[in-house]
Amino acid sequence: MQNIARILVFAAAAAGLSGATPPARTVSLSDGMVRIPAGRFVQGHDSAVHADEAPAHIVDISTFDIDATLVMRKDFSSFVDATHYVTTAEKLGAGIGSQEGMGDWAWERMPHGSWRRPFRDENADTRAFLADDAPVVMVSWDDANAYCTHFGKRLPTEAEWEYAMRAGSTGTRYPWGNDPKIDGTYRLNFWQGSSHRENLRSDGFVYVSPVRAFPPNAWGIYDAVGNVWQWTADFYAADAYGAAASHKKNDEPVLDPTGPSAGQERVLRGGSWWCGACTCEGNGLFYRGKADPAAPFNNNGFRCARNVSGQ
Repeated sequence: MQNIARILVFAAAAAGLSGATPPARTVSLSDGMVRIPAGRFVQGHDSAVHADEAPAHIVDISTFDIDATLVMRKDFSSFVDATHYVTTAEKLGAGIGSQEGMGDWAWERMPHGSWRRPFRDENADTRAFLADDAPVVMVSWDDANAYCTHFGKRLPTEAEWEYAMRAGSTGTRYPWGNDPKIDGTYRLNFWQGSSHRENLRSDGFVYVSPVRAFPPNAWGIYDAVGNVWQWTADFYAADAYGAAASHKKNDEPVLDPTGPSAGQERVLRGGSWWCGACTCEGNGLFYRGKADPAAPFNNNGFRCARNVSGQ
């Protein structure tokens, strides 16, 4: 196995990066997207607790556009109004959800639950899901893909997602470092509490937060981690990183990987409001979530990406 320190140094030098202070190379577009320039980063890590996060390998990414924010409830509502699209949860007659007061790892079928009402009991806290600028949730991969396709976009690949969310940072759990706080203030929405019976609300939220509630990463992208899991285009495979790394030798980079060609589950990244020390610890830039593409959870959302002409 190649030495991770050597890979990190090589990749940082090749991409012109310096720790967590990348040059301002992105362009904010008028349609709410950010143009991400071509570049190089290290995906995965060799000291991973979870085997599917290894090995570390160098990836080259071509220029692409990505939404600056998660897709908001108001935008998804407009899409449904215009197309009469019926989501997976609506077809099934139920969504899958969790709510404060339930036990750890407690998910339940929520009859009539959907993006329109993605919770079991309405109260002052769950109404956060209904805000116009809340991320849309209880959308399946199929729903997310349909939305992006309608607007001439697509879901980002897993590699594109991580490259954009890292924003030039190398080897850290979050875009800004390894601590969820900066100067004592939380920089992401996640669960604080010894169990899901109570959220301590230390970050200011119980469930979802508005998509611009926390500062963006260095490339102008909000909710790079936390708030809701983000669907990606890739099928999940536990050995995806190993397969990508095996295609190249002598520290040569992998170009625009797209994951396996088939699978049973799709990759989600970034973690969510439900993730915390009492459960999956999924918030961050290493953890690889996965779910059935037809699964509509109330902590899953998405953002779209787009090819750049000529790429």
